[in-house]
Amino acid sequence: MGGSPAVRFENKTNHAPLLYECDPASENFPASGIILLYGPSGSGKTRLMQAVAHYFSVQKGFDLLHCCTLDFIQQMTDAIKQGTYCAFRASMMRLDALFIDNIWLLRNRRQTAFEVFSLFEAFVGKGGLIMLAGDLPPPVLSAWALGVVPAKTQGDKF
Repeated sequence: MGGSPAVRFENKTNHAPLLYECDPASENFPASGIILLYGPSGSGKTRLMQAVAHYFSVQKGFDLLHCCTLDFIQQMTDAIKQGTYCAFRASMMRLDALFIDNIWLLRNRRQTAFEVFSLFEAFVGKGGLIMLAGDLPPPVLSAWALGVVPAKTQGDKF
């Protein structure tokens, strides 16, 4: 058994599903950018994120933050209230990776989502790696990142 965890990406189209596997130990695994793990509750997103975060911390020596979205928001809002947001942002920028679970919790927090994704954009811009997990498909998450509230579509959990 052993070995390093694999991250599976599935892209379903009208054709046969395209399946991609990335091994965090391979040179093909992205060292920067945003990786989104999404699927229904109980599908293993959190466990997979924990395994990948552990691998990057222990095997690759990454300095990282691994937390739930609510904890991240709390840290950010506390820093804003205390007037220490610049220090908070600087501490985030010193990290190599952010692993943020339950990103769907930003769903009813439009301004907060905009602020969080602005920070994520700067983080990726400096070469950081972000892994997000939640039950939101990429188009919905992208709309929130832009500050747009998409029209409700069948299957969305608004």
